[in-house]
Amino acid sequence: MQETKIRNIKRKCPYCFREVSNSQVGFLLKTEGARFQSPALNEFAAVRPDLPYIYFWNAMGVPEDRIDGRRCIIDNQALTVLNQELSSSGADLARKQYDEASCGYTFLVEEGAVTLFSNTMVCPYCHNELPQNFFRYEMLMVGLAGSVASGKTVYLCSLMMNDYDVMQRDNLTVRSAAGNPSDPERLEMEKNADRLFVDGICPAGTSKIFRKPVFMELNYRLPDSSIFLLVAVYDVAGELIRESTGMGRTGFVRHMDGFICLVDPAQMHLNHALFSRQMPDEDQVLRRLHLMTLEEQMSIQRLSNENEKQVFGGSDYLLEQTSRDEFFYERKIDTVLDALRSTLGEKLLSEKYIALTIGKSDLLEGLGEILEYKGSSLLFERGQVACGFMDMDRHFLRQQVLRKIFDQKVFRLQRKLNDYKAASLFAVSALGCETEEQTSGDQQLIRAVGKVRPIRVEEPFMWILMKYMQERGWLQ
Repeated sequence: MQETKIRNIKRKCPYCFREVSNSQVGFLLKTEGARFQSPALNEFAAVRPDLPYIYFWNAMGVPEDRIDGRRCIIDNQALTVLNQELSSSGADLARKQYDEASCGYTFLVEEGAVTLFSNTMVCPYCHNELPQNFFRYEMLMVGLAGSVASGKTVYLCSLMMNDYDVMQRDNLTVRSAAGNPSDPERLEMEKNADRLFVDGICPAGTSKIFRKPVFMELNYRLPDSSIFLLVAVYDVAGELIRESTGMGRTGFVRHMDGFICLVDPAQMHLNHALFSRQMPDEDQVLRRLHLMTLEEQMSIQRLSNENEKQVFGGSDYLLEQTSRDEFFYERKIDTVLDALRSTLGEKLLSEKYIALTIGKSDLLEGLGEILEYKGSSLLFERGQVACGFMDMDRHFLRQQVLRKIFDQKVFRLQRKLNDYKAASLFAVSALGCETEEQTSGDQQLIRAVGKVRPIRVEEPFMWILMKYMQERGWLQ
């Protein structure tokens, strides 16, 4: 019988980003009312306040009364103390077992007919659950950034719809890699993705706190081998927007390998008051964009010291009398990129990929101002490739159109993206259709009108994945 060879492997925790070895991990134990004969075992398996977990999430902006911090965590120290007690009484030992398949560990405690088992490993420092195969595969970390109301949460749910169907290829398989299958936040994200896919109901916006990343495991098949990789996608939310939030809650962006940065079409410099009105349905398109008249825009601009024009939604205009400059400043995509630059610094910025992405691009499909660009119809194609990462020929053509649109309708690209390791432009839509507000009981819902048909929502993610693999020599 071949002897199992234990490998000591170190990885960076995807929450607190401290270095963790597989021999250090603790475990989340689900006792579900199990009772042992030994008092020491019952004490050991008792649910109690998990202080490292509570302190971590409290520091990241979550109020203590919203943290589900009563848990049973088994760490190395507790295991040592327990085994000392059990050994003296001659009882069966609780044990930590090396799992050669995952390069991690599992935990088992037995007494007579009662057995408790856990393969949910937790970081020994912050006690957050580590993803499956955490010590077996490398991890790519992607930050989903954007200004207020740019659609980050809907975008992430669109990626997750129907078990990541939009990312599957003949040679690529994507599945969830969550470490704790019953984690409430993970279940809520999956529920939101299902509601979006089945009922067309959009998830509500997120609050400005650090949220648990979404973990995926990817298997990319080559002719003579397979590449496995873990991916963590972080919803950056609003932490980057206000400098007053402090580095404690924004420092995690320094650990990202790349960013998908979403641009809301309502923030683009669309001079719609000067349109020639060639299209009969252009008024309807403008209502979907919630754009204001030129006079309303000028009123908003008087609140800002900046000279650049900026289009804000009608709901923002209603807040003119009660809001500070700071609110409107948050709406600008420039703010996100400037905050990234100030948080990372020039050196770290040069180590990151950035996929600058117009979200909700279907809202631009009927605007004559956009259709004037030669080749703009390429931006609204919904075709999905069956093999490989992307259709690179068509991606190259879209780049030419998008570069002109960004330079003329958003900002000059050269001064914003030159310092990144690599940058690329995208136009996607998480829904690919209109939305409308509906009232359900005492709730206000945003629901898709018609079938949800995303427009190449996976492409920014696939591009970062491809660049990451190429850099490591895994792909030609």
